[in-house]
Amino acid sequence: MFEKLLAKSATKTSAAQTIIEHTNHLIKKWEIFREIYPNALSKKDWTILLQAVTYHDLGKANTKFQNKVRTIEERIEDLFPEIDEIPHNYLSCAFMPIKNLITYYGKEDATLLILAVYYHHERAEQNMYESGDEIKKDLQKYVSLLNNDFNIREEPKFDYRKFTDRKFLKNREHLYRFVRIKGLLNKLDYAASGDYEVEIPPEDLPQKMKKYFDNKKRTRNELQDYLYTLQQENHIVIASTGIGKTEAALWWLGNDKGIFTLPLKVSINAIYDRLINEIGCSKKNTGLLHSGMHAEYVKRADEQDLDLITITHAKNLSMPLTVTTIDQIIDFVGLYPGFEMKLATLAYSKIIIDEIQMYSARLAAFIVLGLKYVTDIGGKFLIMTATLPPLFIEALKRLEVPFEKREDPFLKFNANNQPIKRHFMQIVEKDLTIEEILKHPMEQKVLIIVNTVTKAQQLYKEFEETGVKASLLHSRFISKHRQEKEDAILALGNKDCLNTGIWITTQLVEASVDIDFDILFTELSEASGLFQRMGRIYRTRDYVENIPNIYVFTGGPLPSGIANNKKSVVDFTIFSKSKEVLLQYNNQLIDEKIKMKIVEQVYSREALGAECEYIQTFDETLAWYEDLLPYQEENKPTLRDIQNQLVIPYGVYRENELEIENMKNELTKKLELKAKIDFLIELQKFTVPIATWAYDNARKRKNGEIISTIRVDRYTEYPVVTYQYTEELGLIFANDVDSFFH
Repeated sequence: MFEKLLAKSATKTSAAQTIIEHTNHLIKKWEIFREIYPNALSKKDWTILLQAVTYHDLGKANTKFQNKVRTIEERIEDLFPEIDEIPHNYLSCAFMPIKNLITYYGKEDATLLILAVYYHHERAEQNMYESGDEIKKDLQKYVSLLNNDFNIREEPKFDYRKFTDRKFLKNREHLYRFVRIKGLLNKLDYAASGDYEVEIPPEDLPQKMKKYFDNKKRTRNELQDYLYTLQQENHIVIASTGIGKTEAALWWLGNDKGIFTLPLKVSINAIYDRLINEIGCSKKNTGLLHSGMHAEYVKRADEQDLDLITITHAKNLSMPLTVTTIDQIIDFVGLYPGFEMKLATLAYSKIIIDEIQMYSARLAAFIVLGLKYVTDIGGKFLIMTATLPPLFIEALKRLEVPFEKREDPFLKFNANNQPIKRHFMQIVEKDLTIEEILKHPMEQKVLIIVNTVTKAQQLYKEFEETGVKASLLHSRFISKHRQEKEDAILALGNKDCLNTGIWITTQLVEASVDIDFDILFTELSEASGLFQRMGRIYRTRDYVENIPNIYVFTGGPLPSGIANNKKSVVDFTIFSKSKEVLLQYNNQLIDEKIKMKIVEQVYSREALGAECEYIQTFDETLAWYEDLLPYQEENKPTLRDIQNQLVIPYGVYRENELEIENMKNELTKKLELKAKIDFLIELQKFTVPIATWAYDNARKRKNGEIISTIRVDRYTEYPVVTYQYTEELGLIFANDVDSFFH
């Protein structure tokens, strides 16, 4: 017989942990958590969560589990080898004094408690026959080792089955309470097992904001004051670009837990750096969360070792403020097994969604439904945008999501307290060409935004041939070159920079990139995207000239830059309607109110009609997931509409072959995790993302070929492809059939 009952086996760096030690560790985490966010649960549910913590691992008191976490010498004879190991979360319920719990808490609360313990791990369905035998024959002998530390019954019983039926959760109130309790049990368990913080206490963000504003000799503007005084409401805010929406969102957060989402990683990195370097938030309290986060943390480590604890806290949403991509938090909408921890965290958080109109129809539907769940369970949200399609407001109202929206938009004012006017727009019903661009003075900050990478590359080559220097940015550069280019465009676009230059880009600079150029030449994608592009021109300045500083090229029957494929545009119906409405405002100053009016004219259901693919996808996605039952396993959500594969171009591989092969060899060794991540980040500098269609073409040897694969581990590999690549142009495809938004 064992002297102690173990919950965790010994490792190279830590001693074995008994069930009571692990439970006490969770209880300590529970106490700290409750102190930091006391309103995360009701008083009653804090108590039920504590009971769940107490009972959750008692099922580990069985011979099979105890043998598993011990050395061979320490094991005892298993008297029932014919019985498969029963997951411990099921067996834990056998020790729970169910009658006493019902007497004390009532049947509903006791059921929630049992459900939380029973399902705190997602395991194969319980075998009732074998479970009964295990409980009857094996668990009884461990009662004496448990009852000194735990309030358990003297005879473990298999009488809990009727309390574990998930039909109980069809009632939404029951479901949301269960999600909070079970989700936070998982959060506590994970933190205790890895010795991480469940939550890091807030660091008085309002005080930091006050200091930041005082140092800048600024006072809150109308938008910032509005959100500061209404911190406990959900909001949809329509406001001018450059008005200070980021600062307004931070005033709205106060000392509550915040999750700040943006559509593009380059924007997220920029906001994160502002929080640290300007607002004064600490790295310990501010999380950066997206698919490239490891590399970004390394860049900011100041030659120190990578702090894996910080990265873990960021991944677990344990920091008071996290800046992230929306897909990192909204995937719970599928209600797949294990979704509870994320939604339970959002239940006491405030979510900020910047530029919601940038998302695809499918992802926009996920966001709308996600906000329904978040507000139902207790969380708050703030949507900030310069242009908001009425479709989103209509869907939120239909789902009865509560929010405040002021009738008048928030406008940016100039020194004379007048709404700032920044854009004089001319519509050109032609393809965008270099000849059209060079009709205008180039000795200024010139921004050219096109719809496809191929068009961007073509323009760059034409500028080169004319002897006019231009720079190029799109997503098909290897990580090393793309970072250099992003740094360069941000430097030129700084409002204090007096240099001039020409940048040719794709949609990468559409949203939340703080650059200020003098003139824009752009292909039309659709109205909302156009206004995002316009936001990079005269960002904080009044435009007083009587000639255009915005030139919009619509092309002919098809959009400019698109040869023969309507589906290359976000939605051809939206493009056509945008063109029709925008022509009504040709050759005139376009202020913020006009932009908002255009958005309402273009993006209503009536204007777009039932045949609009965007509306059809939005409605179908919303309808399917709105009716989804919790824990339905099939058709799990996939949030990324465009799937990418990281590859190494052959030319890059040949040029850096020794370095790449050396890193590949190092990664085959048994390395400390920090060292492995460092090598991975260095290797990723030579990779470029390509769309699935391009990767499939290379596999089929269509205009490209996979000649080898750099295999890092069983989960990660980087194919070496023969697609042409240059540092000036990036990756080059002969056929570019699906490149919009790259």
